[in-house]
Formats: sequence, C-alpha cells, structure tokens
Amino acid sequence: MKLQTLKPRLKVASPGRALPVASAQVAQRLRGSAGVADRIKIRTRDCGLCQMCKRPGYLVDHIKPLCEGGTNEDSNKQLLCAPCHDVKSAREAAARAAGESVR
Repeated sequence: MKLQTLKPRLKVASPGRALPVASAQVAQRLRGSAGVADRIKIRTRDCGLCQMCKRPGYLVDHIKPLCEGGTNEDSNKQLLCAPCHDVKSAREAAARAAGESVR
C-alpha cells in the first residue's frame, strides 16, 4: 500500500522576496525548561499576586508585547490573574486591529 503525500497548505515566499524587517526583530518567547524557570522567577518576584488587582495570579504577561518590540527582560514581565490578563489581551488585540500601537 502506497502512502499519499499531503499537499502543503502554507505558501512559501518567493526566493527574491525578503521578510519585513519588523518580523525579523521580534523577540522569541521562552519555552521549555527555560520558560518554566523564568515563570517561577516572576511569580516569586511578584509574591504570587496579580500586579493589577492584587488577587492571586498565575499568568506571566509581557507588559509590552513581543510583537510590539517588547523584550524577554524581567522588567517587561508581570504576574496577572486570568480576568486581568483577559482584559489586557482584549485591549491589545483591539488596538492592533485598529492599527494602533499598544503602548
């Protein structure tokens, strides 16, 4: 029995076409064990409290989003509870949809 090869669904940029400069400068999100250690460090620094409402929080958030030129520095991270994170994320998404800068 011969296996069928699936057709790729992603379009590949033509060889002569360069990627936009902004996308090449976006910082990469920390993943794996480095990301876990980083999140533990931020939770400890913020005493486990949401930095907006001071309730217990567990989501580490970039103050200035990586897509807006934010960095992975500790000073650009904060601990948020889920409701505050949802509000902040919705505000950022609305600003991006309107073509505005988040910060």
